Amino acid sequence: MKNYSPANLSPAQVERLQQLEQEFAELAGEPLVLIAYASRNDRTASPASSRIASAME
Repeated sequence: MKNYSPANLSPAQVERLQQLEQEFAELAGEPLVLIAYASRNDRTASPASSRIASAME
């Protein structure tokens, strides 16, 4: 099983993630939370290696 830690995102990436969270919540008609994480097995933490998952509140 892989271990995951919060993705190392820039302020601009966090802002975009929050925008997407708002857009998806409006589409779904209910609150959503988007979570950005990176595998600890990755050697570098770059935006390309980050994964985005959604979880409903």
